[in-house]
Amino acid sequence: MNDTNIIRFLKEFQILQVAAVYKVGKNGMQLPPYQGSTFRGVFGHVFKEVACTCPNQNIHLEHCPYAYIFETGPHENNQKIISSQDIPRPFIIQGENSNKLIFAPGEQFGITITIFGKAIQYIQYFIYVLYHMGERGFGKGRQKAELQQVFLVDENGDFREQIYSHEKIRYGGQILNSEKIFSVLKQVSGCQLFFITPTRLKYQSHYYDTPEFHIIFRAAVRRITSLLYYHHNGLQLDVDYKELFNRAEDVKLVGNEVSWYDWERYSNRQKERMKLGGIIGKAVYEGDLEPFIPWLQLTEWTHIGKNTTFGLGKIKVVFQ
Repeated sequence: MNDTNIIRFLKEFQILQVAAVYKVGKNGMQLPPYQGSTFRGVFGHVFKEVACTCPNQNIHLEHCPYAYIFETGPHENNQKIISSQDIPRPFIIQGENSNKLIFAPGEQFGITITIFGKAIQYIQYFIYVLYHMGERGFGKGRQKAELQQVFLVDENGDFREQIYSHEKIRYGGQILNSEKIFSVLKQVSGCQLFFITPTRLKYQSHYYDTPEFHIIFRAAVRRITSLLYYHHNGLQLDVDYKELFNRAEDVKLVGNEVSWYDWERYSNRQKERMKLGGIIGKAVYEGDLEPFIPWLQLTEWTHIGKNTTFGLGKIKVVFQ
């Protein structure tokens, strides 16, 4: 499959992003240092409460929205059965300003949710859950906040259309224009890659703090192809990945300004605190990058690495 066909195939990838705006309640609000984990926790609890109607909530029926979004089941192919822990969930949730932790009454804060593939059909569930998340409360003491507006986000990251206001859902379900995600670039000989949120790169069973390009690319391919397969009706790319990975090893890391950022969260499922460090900062690469451009452009939306559902692994790529 040539580069043009790869781009054409990757354009099958469906993405919808919404931004929710909340107003803090009368008691103010205190959030932890990494907001995405907090929002992901509340989001999961509320989604189960409002979207799961299974008689036994530990055994989900086939068409349960909660089970599909949060506990995507194993998929059997011709070779093996994949563990549910290895299946990517079809969403990312993150705060818009992780540096601000204390909010006074009446202040606003935002949550962004990116939804992939078949999960887009549940957009009205997502908005309904966003409303009830504010009612349930966030952070220390579960302080309440009022959901005021929800906007569609366009391909440039700008608010495009208001789809919720004052408890009324007006619209939803329109995917991003992939023509604007994939821009054709020629004679690219280098790039800067910014790790905006902690990025957990696992290769050969180890986490790496040196962002070699082939490790980045392998993580991007693994994430994108898994999302296509499990959330886009089994789509698979006919690509010689071995050749691509070999070519990725020829791209050199010529500038490394990343550092390891350590943080931890409490897992209600595992009943323990978990360390979830990752790299942040900037890396600079040189080499023939043309075969990898569409993958990296899409990865800006999908994130890479582990624990992406609460916003880890967000990157920005600047090509030279």
